[in-house]
Amino acid sequence: MERLDLKLSVSALAAILLTLTLLASRRQVLAQLGESLVISDPLEHADLIYVLAGDFWGSRVLLGANLGTQGWAPLVILSGGRYQGQDVGKMSVDFAVQHGFARSLFLPIRMHAQSTVDEAREMGPIFHQLGVRHIILVTSNFHSRRAAQVFRLFLPEFDFRMESSAENDFDPHAWWKTPEQRHLLFSEYQKMAGTILVKFHLASAGWLRQESQ
Repeated sequence: MERLDLKLSVSALAAILLTLTLLASRRQVLAQLGESLVISDPLEHADLIYVLAGDFWGSRVLLGANLGTQGWAPLVILSGGRYQGQDVGKMSVDFAVQHGFARSLFLPIRMHAQSTVDEAREMGPIFHQLGVRHIILVTSNFHSRRAAQVFRLFLPEFDFRMESSAENDFDPHAWWKTPEQRHLLFSEYQKMAGTILVKFHLASAGWLRQESQ
């Protein structure tokens, strides 16, 4: 009877350890999925910093402004469409100036893009017009891998370095805890796959539009 009790105790302990191991592995795998969306390349001095549209009074604008002030590039482009009748690019510049940055550092750009692919296509001629080649891209953490993918696929003639800004909206180590963050993660992976299909003319770019960047 004692041997049976001992076997049961050992089996129970093994089951507990296995359960804990599986839970830890599950969290590790989930965290890796979140971390995979977030990239930042080693910084190098560039001709231009481009802050992707979609966050005209948030962390990506301030990160781009900080990088410009630190001398990583002489010019920071802030872009966007219109919001409540106002030009988003100019609103972004005003936001940065209110936080102590020099207005002369920025160039606001008006665009009509409704997806990151559209944005890259619109910015290509502007980059050529400015005569730049080495560009630092700045965007939100969850959007950084896809943004790098899109700009490098659609504008291969430029050298892009990615810098991601921390976001309250997405924690790569705990994204599964809220439906909003789960939606962000699944949407990013879906659109990364869609970007490949669009690039090689296997799908229309229409379903990538109206995205939350």
